Amino acid sequence: MVRCFIGFLIPENLKNKIISIQNGLKELPMSCKFVEPENLHISFSFLGEVDENRIEEMGSSLDDIVKNYEKIPCRILGLKPIPSRSYIRVLTLDVMDEHNNLREIGNVIRKEMGGDVKPPHLTLCRVRRIDDKIKVLEGIDRYNELSIDIVIDRIQLIKSELRGDGPIYKVIHESIF
Repeated sequence: MVRCFIGFLIPENLKNKIISIQNGLKELPMSCKFVEPENLHISFSFLGEVDENRIEEMGSSLDDIVKNYEKIPCRILGLKPIPSRSYIRVLTLDVMDEHNNLREIGNVIRKEMGGDVKPPHLTLCRVRRIDDKIKVLEGIDRYNELSIDIVIDRIQLIKSELRGDGPIYKVIHESIF
């Protein structure tokens, strides 16, 4: 069995912008586990434990899905606390595209491959503890005007190996638009 998800690893040319946002969050009065720079990604579907014999079939399914789309221009937008502003467990960046192709692709993935599909997002950190909620919310609101353009030109099947110092991600299949 292999722990897998479907996503899009953030290209090197955009990582510094995302890391600078994470660095800004480090100044807030909270304790977090930040996503490592090499693991920054836009999520499509968490598949969980998958039989290794299904990997090739899943790659073919992804190839078939991307045939129906072209590269997707997107915008990474402001910070979003999950599940809500009153109870913050995760801080993400919203990812939007003009024609909602990312959501559509997520729905196709759920239908054809399963998994836990959420609206497209980029996780920055998992919150352990908040020491001053008002200051944290003010810090989050500073990113309301954030807008970063990105083009999604591939979908990746990614293996996630859990380790004590954080997960290690490895692309095991890539489907290019």
